[in-house]
Amino acid sequence: MNSRKPSSYMSDIDDLIAQTPLELVLSHYGLPLPPVGAREHRMKCVFNETCSDSKYGNLSVQMDAAKRLHCHVCKTSGNVLSLLHGLEHHQPPAGGRLRGQEFKDAVAKLREINGLVEEQVGKPAVKPTSAAKPEPMSTAKEANTPMIRHEKEAARELANLCDDLVVDVSEMSPDAAQYVRKRPWLTPEQMKAWGVGIIPGNGRSLFRKKYFVYTHRNERGEVVSYSGRDLAFDTKWTKWLRDGKPEGKKPNKHRYVSGYKRGLELYGGHADRLNEPYVQESLREFGVVVCEGQNEILRMESLGVAAVGLGCNKATDHQVEKLVRFAKNAGGNRALLLPDCDEEGEAGFKELLWRLSEAGVQTRLGFTSNTHDGMMRGRQPEDLTDEEWAVIRQTLSV
Repeated sequence: MNSRKPSSYMSDIDDLIAQTPLELVLSHYGLPLPPVGAREHRMKCVFNETCSDSKYGNLSVQMDAAKRLHCHVCKTSGNVLSLLHGLEHHQPPAGGRLRGQEFKDAVAKLREINGLVEEQVGKPAVKPTSAAKPEPMSTAKEANTPMIRHEKEAARELANLCDDLVVDVSEMSPDAAQYVRKRPWLTPEQMKAWGVGIIPGNGRSLFRKKYFVYTHRNERGEVVSYSGRDLAFDTKWTKWLRDGKPEGKKPNKHRYVSGYKRGLELYGGHADRLNEPYVQESLREFGVVVCEGQNEILRMESLGVAAVGLGCNKATDHQVEKLVRFAKNAGGNRALLLPDCDEEGEAGFKELLWRLSEAGVQTRLGFTSNTHDGMMRGRQPEDLTDEEWAVIRQTLSV
């Protein structure tokens, strides 16, 4: 039984509405997004198809926290919950405003879009009989807590760490500067936009000096963690191979913040990214592009390709569910896989190919170790030259 007072419940819903970007809702349904910086979004009326026949038939949605909307023809008004009702049922709420089950269904949908499970509200308590077990209380799905709302103060203080990262190689340590120079496509502008770089020498201690830092965001664009790429990994890896791959001593390329569940997120899978024109063009050409690591995503972006990353060679159930949703809502029900072309990378993406295909997504491989005359054997998408990608892209258009 839900013990919260109605006023508390309504306050929670108001907070959820305020914290949900309109872009997240629109992208869930595969609808066009508002221009960057817009204060109001105009779209077809979702409540009455005939409204679009009128020159006044645009539905106006405010982009502020309240997200009020109004159709100038059928006169339906409301907020993002009303919008969800219209998107689901293609008609206005009964009686002109959401009440009862219609209201609960809209709240449930909003929570689903945000990766939550609707709590059971207003249901009478049922005393279990000896022959029946009580149903468990509804709980939220697993989720990474945004750092700005983390229970620990130390974590909250790191929420804006991404704004302090050094992106100028002249201000980096020699190891970090060499790491960036080996990747000329990793520009200061791109690093700034993605929250990538080095922690300043007088900055906060997380991953300082030894690591190249990447910012991780949830689907709503909130910072949920950081990871560090060990700048000495290549040296450690070579030594590990030379030593005969001793068990228990395999070096780790990336270090993640303790408690972060990377299998719940897709790197680059934040909704406001859909505002970028190149993302829309990429989705039209390739569908949803999937790679493994952070550098792969950044390299593909520099090539004009919008990709999302697993952070591993094997996709979790959560990630597969997101990829299927992204593909069906925004990618024309298509996915393109760009694996790391080593044994582990290809094995993981073979499984992903199978799972996405089983879910009805039209899935194909961009390359493997054996395609394109073995050009990618032992290499990763971040290794692609502009000319190599042009060759691969040409084969994909056939």
